[in-house]
Amino acid sequence: MTETVTTLTAEELVAAERDRSAERARRADQRRRLLQNSGVLVPFLIVLVVGVAVVPNFVSSSNVTNMLVNAAILAIVGYGMTLVIAVRGIDLSVGSAQALAACVAASVVNSAGPFVGALVGILVGAGLGAVNGLLVTQARVPGFIATLSTMSVFRGLVLLFTGGAPIMIASAGFKDVATSSLLGVPTPFVIAVLAGGGMWFALERMRFGKHVVAVGGSPEAAVDTGIGVNRVLLRAYLIAGASAGVGGVLLASQLGVVNGSISTGLELQAIAIVVLGGTSMAGGRGNIVGTFVAALLLAMINSGLNLLNVPSFYQYVALGLLLIFALSIDGAQRAAVRRMLEGRHS
Repeated sequence: MTETVTTLTAEELVAAERDRSAERARRADQRRRLLQNSGVLVPFLIVLVVGVAVVPNFVSSSNVTNMLVNAAILAIVGYGMTLVIAVRGIDLSVGSAQALAACVAASVVNSAGPFVGALVGILVGAGLGAVNGLLVTQARVPGFIATLSTMSVFRGLVLLFTGGAPIMIASAGFKDVATSSLLGVPTPFVIAVLAGGGMWFALERMRFGKHVVAVGGSPEAAVDTGIGVNRVLLRAYLIAGASAGVGGVLLASQLGVVNGSISTGLELQAIAIVVLGGTSMAGGRGNIVGTFVAALLLAMINSGLNLLNVPSFYQYVALGLLLIFALSIDGAQRAAVRRMLEGRHS
């Protein structure tokens, strides 16, 4: 009789420990999601309230339209960066890739029309992304080094392509894309929402998204489960390049004239919105919605500083502080999850 009671008690202890582990995991996931969402929502709401209350003409129709267009172009580039960072990579070449795509698109628009120009611009971006992916997967060059190198190469190519001179876009129809609207909403913003919805669906509901999470979480374990890690990495970099291409086409439409120096520093903005949006630099998860909201946040900050006539170099300071804040939130998320899984309360 005593032996039976002892056996049952041991089983109950095992079950209780299993329940406690499951509860710790559940609470850790809740804490992670809370930090993941509040990391961008809190500063977004603060900047929105301050902008409305303090900045003159912040909510004027022209300024709101300008913010939405700028946020849309940045968000589209950010979607691709989200994928790359989610697989433990990084793409420092997106600014140069966007510039080259924009300039090539502008040139082709003038010679072959808006549709062909837009298509070629996107294909150029995808091709540059494929180059990065092949360097990482086939040449075994770390993503940081590979894209740092191609950042310089792509920027040199766009300067050679333009000859240092601006390219004026003659097509009024092409330039109208960035200024047109659907039901009062700027067309680039609609494109960003649709692209974000598609990217979210791919990450959350499709096999590709599960593979991205698996590769970013543990490449070794992903290999053991039969996932083609190189294939996932190549697709991530290719999509990042294509996203830069789409952003370049929209930027060319918005500006009407492009040159070899546009999009300088875009890579830092893209990394900032991705990390602030809740995608961890350690890989293993991506947050498309967070990236979109963070792009809106950065557009509001830049717009507010411009309306207040703050010198442009202060915007670099603001971007640097935002990136520091984003990385701090990322570190806090990982630390909180680790403490919760270890059974300790922060």
